[in-house]
Amino acid sequence: MATDDVKAAAPLVARALHRWYGADPYARKAGLYSYADQSPAARREGLSRIAGDLAGDALALFGQRNRAQDVTRWWDSANAVTAVIDYMAVTGDRSYLGPVVENTFAKAPGTRRPVYRRPVSLSRPYLRLERYQGFINGFYDDEGWWALAWIAAYDLTGDEKFLAAANNIFADMAGAWDDFWGGGIYWGKCDGSPDRAGAVAVPHGWKGGYKNAIANELFITVAAALGLRYRGRNLAGADQAGYLNWAVRGWEWFSSPPPAGIAMINEVGLVNDSPDAQGVNNNTESIWSYNQGVILSGLRDLSELAGDETYLGRAEKIADAFIETPCSASARPSRSGVIDGILHEHDDCRPDGGARPDVPSVDSTLFKGIFVRNLARLYATTRNAAYQQFILANAASALAHADERYQFGCNWAAPVDVADFVRQTSGLDLVNAALLVS
Repeated sequence: MATDDVKAAAPLVARALHRWYGADPYARKAGLYSYADQSPAARREGLSRIAGDLAGDALALFGQRNRAQDVTRWWDSANAVTAVIDYMAVTGDRSYLGPVVENTFAKAPGTRRPVYRRPVSLSRPYLRLERYQGFINGFYDDEGWWALAWIAAYDLTGDEKFLAAANNIFADMAGAWDDFWGGGIYWGKCDGSPDRAGAVAVPHGWKGGYKNAIANELFITVAAALGLRYRGRNLAGADQAGYLNWAVRGWEWFSSPPPAGIAMINEVGLVNDSPDAQGVNNNTESIWSYNQGVILSGLRDLSELAGDETYLGRAEKIADAFIETPCSASARPSRSGVIDGILHEHDDCRPDGGARPDVPSVDSTLFKGIFVRNLARLYATTRNAAYQQFILANAASALAHADERYQFGCNWAAPVDVADFVRQTSGLDLVNAALLVS
């Protein structure tokens, strides 16, 4: 794909994303991206459809529909801001610095993120009026995404306030570490503290505490990124040696077998989503692309911070295992991977890579963009030509299937299914990656 084609498309892709920024009253007030669920109501049947319609009507009646949807997409907005910052970094266009980055930094702390409580006498959690401050909330992975957004903003602007915000977030994440399963941080909180009992922040049907890959990858990555930026500087509130120690400790737990760690990387070199409830990492059906991506930047930065290229080699092994292991075309893919050279999530395509008739989970539509964002950063260090070719091939396919407004769907090898800011963020990540490797 010609570099000029990507350069020409980039501002149009960024502009298409911006149409969702502050696009409803609550999003304008909060400095967030506006999300409207476009999944067809016809997908629900019987009582579930009636319940869904009643819930939607109630939210609309009390004027809360926009707020509920926008806050649910809190972590997606963090990634959208990151994609916009990356766009400005690779193009030199600073037009979104004030209207998006500064505006979100000032307004988003005012969003309502209530503290989940679970009293002993009740079996279900309930909400109290107490709320989280700044960019802290009830899930540690959400916090990690915001920390990375503000680190990127610091790199773009040099403004210390962004770095201080990321440092505050990381301090909260570090408080979630304990020796359950030998280390690592929890996915989320209950009563404002790590959900060690598994009362609230666990998958459906889970019993006990829950630690997963993405929260811990983000913890490692934020620690290494902060360590690099604070290295050699004597700033108040910055523990330079502590960042390196946390990044190394997090990676050793993440990659080592029990009892020293959880061995989150499986036998074929890919990152599983989480262990099972007994702490055994056997969940090979959940191979999501973003779990293969975030750790690439974490290991790249840790390699530089520690002066040890072993970490960089581990990052390349994960990247290679993922992009060189295609999904099977003989049956519906049970994991994310590559089909005919194009990256797919296992819920966004048919076995042959074509469009599915139904709409996938909105969360997973962002995952591929996160992977290529981090693969491009790895390429910037390794100059591995295979990574460059892979990113450019995906960008060519995605742009060829974009609509007339330069909007992307969930599947980069098929026409647009629906357009929303989450899918568009992933597309902008891909365009940014193509510019970076070019």
